[in-house]
Amino acid sequence: MRFLIAACLLAAACHGQYVKPGECPDFTTKLDFEIPPYMGKWYEYARFTTPDQTGQTCNYAEYADNGNGTVAVHNAGLGADGSFTEIYGWVEPSDVGGSLLLHLNGVPVVGDYNVLDTDYDGYASVYSCQSLLGLGHVEQAWILARTPTLEQSQVDTAVAAFSRFGIDVNQFMTTPQENCVFP
Repeated sequence: MRFLIAACLLAAACHGQYVKPGECPDFTTKLDFEIPPYMGKWYEYARFTTPDQTGQTCNYAEYADNGNGTVAVHNAGLGADGSFTEIYGWVEPSDVGGSLLLHLNGVPVVGDYNVLDTDYDGYASVYSCQSLLGLGHVEQAWILARTPTLEQSQVDTAVAAFSRFGIDVNQFMTTPQENCVFP
């Protein structure tokens, strides 16, 4: 049991996440979520801060049909030193609408990718939370946008998707999307 607890805490630390007290909040995904209109490019408008993403800018995600029921994932951006960073993987649907299983190359665990809300054309509210055997939880959240900026009404709608489940939106940090020069 001690090994399992240590492994969970180590996994959270390796993925640059803070361990927070308590359980994950109860939330509901967008049950009528559809994958085809979600595909394409999304800019990271805001995210919960995590140590592994400190100083990152210009982050974006691209989703494309793999043709086998899964969706290709390409996440990229600029590191704190200006270097280009990227990771590839795929998502697969689960039995619950809006709840996807995220596989990233080189990451030994399957992550959850929960779409709480989206209008497909402007914004998406995405949340991930894993409980650590009653020791706490780790969470990540993103507000994604089809363009590098959002109208305030879209930001308010995206943030409300988290607030209605008691998720602390004060953790959001806006992701800079200016001067994005990629190799």
